[in-house]
Amino acid sequence: MKKLKILFTVLTLTLSFGASALFGIGDDKSKNKANDLQEKTADECEIPAFAKAIGHEDLWLKHNGCPPREEVDKSKAEEAKK
Repeated sequence: MKKLKILFTVLTLTLSFGASALFGIGDDKSKNKANDLQEKTADECEIPAFAKAIGHEDLWLKHNGCPPREEVDKSKAEEAKK
């Protein structure tokens, strides 16, 4: 009976650690917010060919946290001048 209690205790601890890793319990959300606030460079916001092929350039920029296309074009022009 004692071995059964130990087995259930070990299983409970193992599953709780697995669940916390899976669901991200204990993640530091402030790091994610800080990364979201950083502006992306023109290289990071270059639209891939597949997005261009299906006409989803603006959606790709939006979903990847990039500024709208006009602002990206301006930043590329500024980098080219440097």
